[in-house]
Amino acid sequence: MDSDKRLSRRYLLGGVTLTVVAGALLQACGGAPASPTAAPAKPAEPAKPAEPAKPAAAEPTKPAAAAAEPTKPAAAGAAATAPPQASATGPLVVWKFGGATSELEYFPKWNDEFTKKTGIKLEYSNNSWDVKREKMLAAFQAKRIADILLADGQSLPDLAAIGIVMPYDDLDKQMTAKWKADYIPEIWESTVFQGKFYGLSPYVDMGTFLTYNRKMLEDAGVKSVPANWDEVRDAARKCTKPDVAGITISASPHTNDANTFEGIAYANGGRWLDESGKKVTIDDPGFRDPLQLFVDLVNDKSVPQGVTETNFAQSGTLFFQQKAAMWVSLSYPGAFAQGNPERMALPYSLTLFPRMAPKPSGSSKPAAAIMTPTAAFFVSAVTKQRDAAIKYLDFWSTPEVQRGWDGSAVLGRVPGLKSNWETDVFKKTYPDWYKLYKDGNKMFDGALPMPAFPGLTEAEKALSTAMQLAVLGKSPPKDALVAAQKRAQAIVDEFKF
Repeated sequence: MDSDKRLSRRYLLGGVTLTVVAGALLQACGGAPASPTAAPAKPAEPAKPAEPAKPAAAEPTKPAAAAAEPTKPAAAGAAATAPPQASATGPLVVWKFGGATSELEYFPKWNDEFTKKTGIKLEYSNNSWDVKREKMLAAFQAKRIADILLADGQSLPDLAAIGIVMPYDDLDKQMTAKWKADYIPEIWESTVFQGKFYGLSPYVDMGTFLTYNRKMLEDAGVKSVPANWDEVRDAARKCTKPDVAGITISASPHTNDANTFEGIAYANGGRWLDESGKKVTIDDPGFRDPLQLFVDLVNDKSVPQGVTETNFAQSGTLFFQQKAAMWVSLSYPGAFAQGNPERMALPYSLTLFPRMAPKPSGSSKPAAAIMTPTAAFFVSAVTKQRDAAIKYLDFWSTPEVQRGWDGSAVLGRVPGLKSNWETDVFKKTYPDWYKLYKDGNKMFDGALPMPAFPGLTEAEKALSTAMQLAVLGKSPPKDALVAAQKRAQAIVDEFKF
């Protein structure tokens, strides 16, 4: 059955609009962090039924950070004139979505080098993260989609199921095998779907981390980095002052806040789905206990007011303004700091968020972290430029081109190539990550792709509502998650093909 029929049968019955279909299908994940001055997000309305998914707000960083995402698609500079030996029959069309400010400069620079080297012209544009879902689906339906889509890993199951993107196995298996040995295995697996590899990924966003100000902890008498949840609470209480929060957490409806919480839950042995992929399992101690931790931190008065209205970007701003001593974050603080001398000068570090003592309480094996690329190189299933696409992928696979993600050009990303973990720049920029990586590979032990399944966008809304109900004291974590699981299960059942 072709993809148009699939869409017609499954999603377009009942007069569902294209915008709603796109919002429901394509999961949001990283992009550039929301602007620190953006208005706080309003809490979800727990009592209301789920509405059709809408495009997620741009992420200031997905980083984050001061990484502002352009509000309008920004066309990259045109590629150099192709020499006579050019093999491409037309420009290779490449769409990127969102990204940190440094990346908005990095991609065009190397795209120009690609054209100079190969003679293949590019038609490259960077598009707002907000319009990603609608743009890809509408263009696919109109048969005018780009040849290469630099999109997020959490969208992969939907993109593959609809038939928008093709696995690299259909392009050149030998080429894919050549790259695999150069990659951190867990990062490589972040774009494997149903046993097939779909996307080259120079980096991933990863979590969950405890970002902390070393001086603020020292001044508060905290002699060592918290090693478990009890120590996190104790350190947060010691660091809390009338004008400073001991720790900042976020429970807004933003997808990054859900991902941050999910990272703690997965490290605690929680999972969204059971092994069959059909049963929702968030009413499990793996999720329940981390939510209780959030409630405890709120009750300790160690967090800023309005955690349900303070999204990840606003939490990052509080941290870099030294209005919070610790920050529960994904891997992107470096993107918040890049380009800002005052932020770069702060004595901050990142380590994997501590686990529950004496041991994780969930039903599954604890995962060191969850991760997703936000600019994986997906290839359109309908491209007529396969040869040019292969050359473009091979070019971006090289250590020289990916070197910038070691921290020399782009901060706040977890590089995929092993060689980037061994540069002097990386070791100096990310000493905590490097130590975890070399110390029994604690950085990636059991790390998994961020949750990704049809309907996740809507299911995460149920989780966000549960988080808000719990931290606002309107429902115990168990009851909130029971309700969220029931709602999410109905969504997962509805989205089955």
